[in-house]
Order: sequence, then structure tokens, then C-alpha cells
Amino acid sequence: MKIALILMASGFGRRFGGHKLETLVHGRPLYTYGMKSLCQAAQAFLPCSGIDCQVTVVTAHAAIASACRDQGIDVVWNDQAGEGMAASLRCAVEACHDAGAWAFFPADQPLLTAETVADFLRQFLASGAPLGCMHNGERRCSPAIFRRIYGPKLLRLHGDTGGRQFLRSPQTWVYRPKQTDELFDIDYREDLIFLNKPELK
Repeated sequence: MKIALILMASGFGRRFGGHKLETLVHGRPLYTYGMKSLCQAAQAFLPCSGIDCQVTVVTAHAAIASACRDQGIDVVWNDQAGEGMAASLRCAVEACHDAGAWAFFPADQPLLTAETVADFLRQFLASGAPLGCMHNGERRCSPAIFRRIYGPKLLRLHGDTGGRQFLRSPQTWVYRPKQTDELFDIDYREDLIFLNKPELK
């Protein structure tokens, strides 16, 4: 099966108080951590499992788009980013219309590893479920994955809720990473304190 690995990098960081995705973390822009993990999963861990993956970055930021293209990574420009999460989902589904499933990854989870990404995808496919997501120990959360059957529903989404409403379904397969810290996301500037971790340096 072909899975589109989508890095969601369109946010404006309103709660953060500025464009957080280009904020430097140990000398690298925040979004590059997630991008690196997806590329490593697609190139090093998943081909041996027979899983065909393509990494795509959805963004509304010129610097991110340019940097990704320079590295040969597919970019989808989101000209409706002001609407919220739903616009990014629609852009991804439309651009990666030939995928058998779409896996969406926030660009503000810098601790998520390539190994966890690969394990999440392998186990999801083995489950046979139509959709799945991760669990941070308190609630269901992103990353999330939707098989092709969900394409029409994703294309009808509007606003800033994204696909969260679908994840409440009893059909949702749930993945719990061994280290729930990997799902820590950066919402506020003070969250950066948490990132003084040796694995990021």
C-alpha cells in the first residue's frame, strides 16, 4: 500500500506568539525534526516492510517550502491556511489523491522518532482498521492515519477541528508509543524548556 506521510507545517503559532515552526531548537528550525523523522522512516525503516511511502510537506510559509524543495521533498502550498487545520487536510488529500492512506503528522512534535513512526504505520496496516491515531497516556491525539475510504469525508472538512471528530469512532485503532514524551508538542514559548533533552542535541 502507498501511504502519504504528511507533515502539517501551515500553522501560524498564534498561541506561541509568532511563527514557531521556524524557531531554532538547538540550532535547527523546529519543523525540521519532524521532517527528518518522516524521511528516515520512509527511506530506512519502511521499504523492508513492503510499505511504499512518500513524504509531503503542507505549508503556507515560503521559507519552509523553499528549504524542503531544496532537499527534494514534495511540497503542497496551502493558500487557505488561515482557515485552520481542515484546509491542510484537504490540500494533502487532493495532492496525494493516489494514496491508499494518508498519515498526518504535526510539525511541532520534535521528539517523535523515525522508529516510532515506522512502528505506528506497520501496526496500523496489520490492524485492518479504517483509521488510527496515537495516544499520549491521557487522550487520543495526532499523529493520525486514515485509509482511502475516508477521503471524501476529509475533503468535506472545514474550520480548525481537523479530523479529530473521526477519531472518536469505535473503529479507531489506537497506538501507544513506548515513550509518550515523543508526543509532546510545542504550543507556547515556555514549552521550549522541555526540549533541553540530550536526544535533541
